[in-house]
Amino acid sequence: MRLSRQLLSPISAGLFAVSLLAVSVAARDAKIIKRVGDGDATITLPNGSQVAATEGVTVPENSVIETKAGVELYVEATPGVVATMKANSKIKVEAFNVALDLDAVLDLQQGNIISQIDPKAKVKYGVRTPKGVAAARGTVFSTSVVTVNGIPFTVTMTLSGSVSITPPPVNGVVQAAVTVVAGTASGGSGGGAPTPAVSLAAAAATLGVDVTAVATAAVSAVAVVAQAAAAAVPAGQTPTVAQQAAIDVSSGLMSTTMSTVVTAAPASVNQVAASAAAAAPQQAASIVQSAVASAAAAGQSSAAVATLAGNVASAAAQGAASTAATPAAAAAIAQSVAQAAVAGAAQGAGAKASADAITAGQTPAAAAAAAATAAAAAVSSTAAAAAQGAATGSTAGATQAAVTAATAGMTAGSLQALAAASTAAVAVATQVAQSAAQGATQGGAQAVGNAANAAAVAANAVPGAVQINATAAGAAAAAASATATATMTASASASGASKGTATVAPAAAAAIAAGAAAGATTGAAQGAVNSGSTTVTTTSVAASAASGATTGVNTVAAVAAAPVAAVAPPVVAPVVVTVPVVTVPVAPVVVAPPVVVVVAPPVVVTPITPIDPSINVSRSGP
Repeated sequence: MRLSRQLLSPISAGLFAVSLLAVSVAARDAKIIKRVGDGDATITLPNGSQVAATEGVTVPENSVIETKAGVELYVEATPGVVATMKANSKIKVEAFNVALDLDAVLDLQQGNIISQIDPKAKVKYGVRTPKGVAAARGTVFSTSVVTVNGIPFTVTMTLSGSVSITPPPVNGVVQAAVTVVAGTASGGSGGGAPTPAVSLAAAAATLGVDVTAVATAAVSAVAVVAQAAAAAVPAGQTPTVAQQAAIDVSSGLMSTTMSTVVTAAPASVNQVAASAAAAAPQQAASIVQSAVASAAAAGQSSAAVATLAGNVASAAAQGAASTAATPAAAAAIAQSVAQAAVAGAAQGAGAKASADAITAGQTPAAAAAAAATAAAAAVSSTAAAAAQGAATGSTAGATQAAVTAATAGMTAGSLQALAAASTAAVAVATQVAQSAAQGATQGGAQAVGNAANAAAVAANAVPGAVQINATAAGAAAAAASATATATMTASASASGASKGTATVAPAAAAAIAAGAAAGATTGAAQGAVNSGSTTVTTTSVAASAASGATTGVNTVAAVAAAPVAAVAPPVVAPVVVTVPVVTVPVAPVVVAPPVVVVVAPPVVVTPITPIDPSINVSRSGP
């Protein structure tokens, strides 16, 4: 049974404000903070009576929560911990046990739960299984218990942080704990000690773990938490300290969790991206940027990163756009996803180059310069694939919904219905092509401009001094680099976007090409301005975008037979912005250590079940 999508309820919205400072015995009880789906879910109380598991219900210690098919529950095990209880699962809220030294323990007797723990909460939480108690802080992990022929089979898989599994004593003898770090799993059947942690690939082969399914459930749960954290802030208002803390926590968990999928389960990336983006459309860009940045930071080849960017952008855009109500909404998704993919490539490549330079003993200025060069190269190689992937995925995801809405009440297959369907498809394709091209060029120009700005500031810095001249040098470097990159990126982005959408809607080829050229030109100018450039002249950019758009659309087989004539360069007014000179201290270059990643061929994206975008793991107080 397909779980229904629901809006943020007043109950779950109010929980965003709950402080982690809460103490007292009440903190030992759990609480149902969200229910998704219309299946049966019950709570068996300690006295044996049974009540429905509804939102806001407190679950006393020693109570048992059970879900049937078609329903999921979000359970606050203790402030700072949200456990997503999947369908057909059964857990017991354990009473406080001083010997365990844990704030809360859920005894998983059947099924699967995804646990998210706020790293800032410093809460100690565990999940009991026949293999022992899996305890963790500040992490995301999945725990499953499936009974096969009367024997429980247990698997713990970690996607962020680490989990320590303490097995039950044997003949009174304490057993050594097993640590499961991000990207590994531990399992086994029956009682006794858990197996040593193995890679996810090995877990799939030896433990029978469906890595893609577990990773999809985990990342989707993290994505809906992140989306809910952002949704808790009223439109147009500045987040409170607590709200910003919630956003930061959920964003951090998203980044680390998606990075683990790219690193340890590369064959699952596309399915995970599509599912998570469909569950939380507003997080599609974050999902894509995290994935692409992780691959680039690991030192993957430019071709591999571009392929990953195109695939994950397409998957995420299709998943998110499947929920889009209008062509404009689909176009917005395409723009944000394309921009995120290009920015992620620049971010990851820059971080890798900077780390390598620092390791080689080079100065911070040299490291910043290396990062700027690497970022520009990454943008150059990724823009076309990112724009094409975002455009293809978003168009495919939104077209069916648009056609269905346009032909409502019409006789299927009638001339009226066919005409309405064609008009709807063209509307989606043309808007998406323009927005995808705009997103990719804006992301590229802005990323390269920012990197050039940082390199110029570092080169002109005097240690310990406040740098006015360095700031001016940074703005000048941003202007030059961003504008040069914009011209190149506009062509690639327009080509990719027009090719991607024309593949889905070849009848609209001419409109698609013109839209892609206009979008690329606008995006390039805006991206340059956002990075610190004061003036961007769009003449050369427009010509480049027009050429790229024409080339891209005419490479589509259905269009090549009757190619579109050369698109005229769009007329876009020069963007002129006065950027004030600000006196700022020069910050040191901070480099994150690279990780190792292996990118596998893309997998086929399959339909997914949306997860409710309303629950927030963070309970950080002001």
